[in-house]
Amino acid sequence: MKLPKLLKKAQEYIDSDKGKRRKKIDSLKEILKKLNKKHQQTKIKLSQEKDEKRHKQLKKELCVLFEQRKKGLKALKRLKKS
Repeated sequence: MKLPKLLKKAQEYIDSDKGKRRKKIDSLKEILKKLNKKHQQTKIKLSQEKDEKRHKQLKKELCVLFEQRKKGLKALKRLKKS
């Protein structure tokens, strides 16, 4: 293969990687938005809950949602960086 053809192939490969990474970033952002919405809803439910057993359950769910969102944000930063 000649140099121009090799360069064209290389550019196509790089562009396809950028497209895949962009799709991953977009889907991860969407998931993070949903997690944040769920976190806010759970916070509201927690403040209104009277039953102690249900209160503990919601508190645990809130912690899990927070940690998952935190992991997602780290992954998003890593994707954007690379």
